[in-house]
Amino acid sequence: MYMCDDILNQLTEELVNLKWSRMSNKKYGRKSLNVADTPDDEPDRYYFIAGLVREWSMRAHNNYTQSLVISKPTSMPKHQKAIELATKYMDLYDPSFSYTSIQFSRCMLTPKHTDKNNLGDSIIVGISDYEGGSLDIYDGDEIIPVDIHRKPYRFNANSTYHKTGNFTGDRITITFYSVRDFA
Repeated sequence: MYMCDDILNQLTEELVNLKWSRMSNKKYGRKSLNVADTPDDEPDRYYFIAGLVREWSMRAHNNYTQSLVISKPTSMPKHQKAIELATKYMDLYDPSFSYTSIQFSRCMLTPKHTDKNNLGDSIIVGISDYEGGSLDIYDGDEIIPVDIHRKPYRFNANSTYHKTGNFTGDRITITFYSVRDFA
């Protein structure tokens, strides 16, 4: 697993030094990823997705259609090294794991939810310098905190309620998952 650790170290360095784009407004961000009004002393929340994403387009008479497209961040030069390292990490960690998308998140504090448009299992791993920040899995009313700091965790995010545990510091996570096709 030394190679995996080395890649996580490189990924941490790459993502800590990345100039992240602000993704917190309603037009560009996922509202569910920005929980409540945050105090001024809390860090900004960021994310980007590489690979397939849902695209919604509006046709005449407000008839929305949806399709899968390659995300814009996938082709942005500033994201290439992180995408390459994350892909290499998964190839070493679990070469049989199939995914269509990788979400890179920084300081995201998510509420209880399921990822309704995911298909199958997801794998999440936390990197960088933070404390707390467990992946809280719900088993009925019981919350089971899972330590994901440099410890990948595989679960079905579509059918399992989960949220982010409170944390301090600069929490960066990488999530590998597949997007459900709309065909």
